Amino acid sequence: MCGMEDLTIIMPTPNKVPQKWALYHKEVLLDAIGDTPLITISKEPLDWGQNIPQTEYGLLNLFKQLLRGAKLATTPFIAVAEDDTLYPKEHFTFRPPLDTIAYDINRWVSFTWGEPFYFHKPNPCNGGMIAPRALLIEALEEKFVKYPNEMPGRLLKEVGRYEEKYGLRKIPMLNFYSPVPFLCFNHDYSVEPWQVRHYKKAWPVRAFDIPKWGRAEDIRQKFQ
Repeated sequence: MCGMEDLTIIMPTPNKVPQKWALYHKEVLLDAIGDTPLITISKEPLDWGQNIPQTEYGLLNLFKQLLRGAKLATTPFIAVAEDDTLYPKEHFTFRPPLDTIAYDINRWVSFTWGEPFYFHKPNPCNGGMIAPRALLIEALEEKFVKYPNEMPGRLLKEVGRYEEKYGLRKIPMLNFYSPVPFLCFNHDYSVEPWQVRHYKKAWPVRAFDIPKWGRAEDIRQKFQ
């Protein structure tokens, strides 16, 4: 596995998740990244990482904050760490080519409602992004030049998926499969209304226990 001196972690948070979870998430993330540079972008001040404030909320704002964080970073690569997602060390060791944005698809998801179980969801998500910093900055700046205040819904998806359909430069992307899964929670504090309303549907491959994270019923207790 490669070192991580060429990587900066960007973690945006509106500080809406439960405090118990936030403390657990911090412990897990810091263990995974070691002394890798970390930029936290938060509504409330945080005393870890290089902290910068944000006052807005929403999907468009998420991309604004990623752009702020990428511009502040100085390493060739950045990785996104979301506040409702747990990461193993192995996730952060992957590096894409400098002209390509990568997404880890060894992604498992759990709901904070209903029966506790995991489901495998191997599609790109912002929380699984590892990207060349310069390429991400260029891609996001181009989006905001054309759509400064409001974007078509599909452009609020992951960078590299739909830009070309809206007259923007095509951003090459690839998926990779980390040897250890990362874990996302769907919950009532999300920016996505379909999570808050519990409209999200589980994908068919399901498990009650997965490597690294253990039993779903146990880890759900931490999201309180």
